[in-house]
Amino acid sequence: MNLKRRFDIQFFGGGGSSTQKIQKRDPEPENLTNLRDSLYNAISPSIQLYDPSQWQKAQEISNNALEQQKNLLGGLSGSIGKSSDILDEMMNVVRTGAVPTALTDAANASVMKGLNGSMGSMLNSLGNRGVVNSSITSKGINNLSQNAADAMNANYLNAYNSVINGYAHGLGGAQNNTASLINGANAAGNIPSQAYEGVSAGLMPAFNFWKAWQNSYDNREDYDTVVKQGK
Repeated sequence: MNLKRRFDIQFFGGGGSSTQKIQKRDPEPENLTNLRDSLYNAISPSIQLYDPSQWQKAQEISNNALEQQKNLLGGLSGSIGKSSDILDEMMNVVRTGAVPTALTDAANASVMKGLNGSMGSMLNSLGNRGVVNSSITSKGINNLSQNAADAMNANYLNAYNSVINGYAHGLGGAQNNTASLINGANAAGNIPSQAYEGVSAGLMPAFNFWKAWQNSYDNREDYDTVVKQGK
């Protein structure tokens, strides 16, 4: 016997489909709408009154600042080189102990003059007492020579310290000049961004308002769509 089976096509999803939209959230509150409209009305005039030529002025300020920065940085190499030269000369004095002879000669000339005067006075005094050839004379001469040597050593140390201090002062000045160039270059480098920030300041409230509003619109998903199979 042949058996015929009856299939219900609706049981297997036949018979068409339908869609239904389901609201996911309530409409925007009236207070929020009013607040946005109030902000828009307050900001809108600033857009209408904005002068686009300010961007050209900002660009001119930026170009001048960058040119100034370029000039400052151009002098940086020479300033650093000067500091290096001064340091090399100072370290040469430290390593060798060599100081300009003009400094020590001028100071020692007075020592020698004093030594000669003291030597003559001592010899005259001893001669008058008849003891020129005695050990007293040798001792006196030795004392005068030692005093002169001590004075010359002191003069050398003074000259050495004077030279080192002079180099240190010059090095400090050169380093300060280098620091001033760097600070000036940094300050000039900040001017372009400051100029453009100043020009855009009048547009930023409107821009931020638009961005928030645009994002709110783009990300909005007010409904879910539900698809139903069958009748």
